[in-house]
Amino acid sequence: MNNKNPYEVLDLKALRCFFFVAKTGSVTRAALELGIAGPAVTQRVQQLEKDLGVKLYETRGGRVKLTASGERTRTFAISVFAEIDEFERSLTQSEESAEIVLTAHDSYLGYLLPAGLEEFKRQHPQARIRLLARRIDEIIRLLRDNEADVGVLPQQELPKELFFRAIATYPTMFLAPKGHPLVRQARADFRSILNEETLSSHPVIVAEVQLDRYEETFAALKLPLHIAMEVDSLETVKRYVAHGLGVAVVPEHCLTQDDRRRIEVIPVPKEISQTTYGVVMRRDKHRSPLLKHLLGILGAPQEPPRVGKS
Repeated sequence: MNNKNPYEVLDLKALRCFFFVAKTGSVTRAALELGIAGPAVTQRVQQLEKDLGVKLYETRGGRVKLTASGERTRTFAISVFAEIDEFERSLTQSEESAEIVLTAHDSYLGYLLPAGLEEFKRQHPQARIRLLARRIDEIIRLLRDNEADVGVLPQQELPKELFFRAIATYPTMFLAPKGHPLVRQARADFRSILNEETLSSHPVIVAEVQLDRYEETFAALKLPLHIAMEVDSLETVKRYVAHGLGVAVVPEHCLTQDDRRRIEVIPVPKEISQTTYGVVMRRDKHRSPLLKHLLGILGAPQEPPRVGKS
């Protein structure tokens, strides 16, 4: 009758010690391969013999000779560790083909993410990435509801269950049509155009994703915000400025060489406006090895800050 406690399980460390003793034919060589002391190997094997209630080997002339029970245990150990290795490989393969959902507004997805994703996919070709271009409020909702794994947003206040970690800061650029009357003045002294009379005299084009930032910046400057046109994306902003429909400001990262040929581009002093992007996640989000690698490529810390810190 087996009186073993049902909560007790076979000690796999002890079984592995025995397996290496049987494989190498020596406690000393087994200890070297396992990287532990010889007495520790002997102690674990002795405990395994006690748990199983059988003698597993005898030592003759410095060599290990397995008993009949030892031979059966060796065969069992080979099978067990082969299964464990296969199980671990299957988990790794499953992890490599897992899906990561990343959400951001279209300017980040279109201008900043492609190079990082190219590197990530090169290293993890089986991984599936879902990219969701959304408004900021929808990005935050997706993250809070755990419908997205990671988001990338301009820095801002967030619900307490989310955290923000900065990854890059970009200058802001003032855009105007070629030959626009504000260009010379803005290049000479940008602050000279920051007054209500000037700003209200020239149509301002804003992308939907920029509205909150515009409101914050103009409030800090104590200026009223006169928006002539609200559009769906930064691409549309640039296109409309090039057509002479107004002026705008955009983060530098969304400007191409072709844009600079078609539009007047003037740096905005960083103390007036710049855009800091960062990774946003739930504080309790499980960080799989695949997700940690993506965060590393994005330039973000892999662990959340302590509660109470931003």
